[in-house]
Amino acid sequence: MTSEPESENEVGSPNPLARRLAVGDPGAPRELVERHHAELYRYARALLRDVPAAEDAVQGAFAKAFAALGRYPAKRIEGLSLRPWLYRITLNVVRNVWRDGGREVPAAETPEPGERYEKDLDPTSSTDREVWMDTLEALGRLSERQRVAVTLRYLEDLPYAGISEATGWPENTCKTLVRRGIGRLGVLLSEDQDQEGGN
Repeated sequence: MTSEPESENEVGSPNPLARRLAVGDPGAPRELVERHHAELYRYARALLRDVPAAEDAVQGAFAKAFAALGRYPAKRIEGLSLRPWLYRITLNVVRNVWRDGGREVPAAETPEPGERYEKDLDPTSSTDREVWMDTLEALGRLSERQRVAVTLRYLEDLPYAGISEATGWPENTCKTLVRRGIGRLGVLLSEDQDQEGGN
């Protein structure tokens, strides 16, 4: 089956997969999962820092998404920006895990970065792996809102409009959270280096 190209980076643009879901194309749900599972898992894993919890969160997010699609009228489904909508559902599931006391594991316990996690880092380089693990550990020390905004912007490459749609926060708030989160990450990583240098 050939899938139609989809321009989901432009929030609010017509989405062929959403149209197919709206008309009840039997292959559309499977394609939705195939297209978005890896990125939603990467997102949940960055927020929860626990592999089984991230897998459960993504499964729960898809279950909620399909339940919602079953209730929505076709017109509403056609108008969905699927990618930000799925991130929003995943974020709500992750927040439930946090609220219910789901544990976060220290960065040292997390598995090696996934195939698309490290983007520009060489996973075979011990220096790059250390940088990656330090960054993940520092990301976990940001406030929840900063962590969500920075993860969506830099790990998931969502535009600010998409972050706004995924979180429900105003776009300017998203920009502020990302800017402050990146600034805070810089401070945390710098403090960590200073501590290592002092030992």
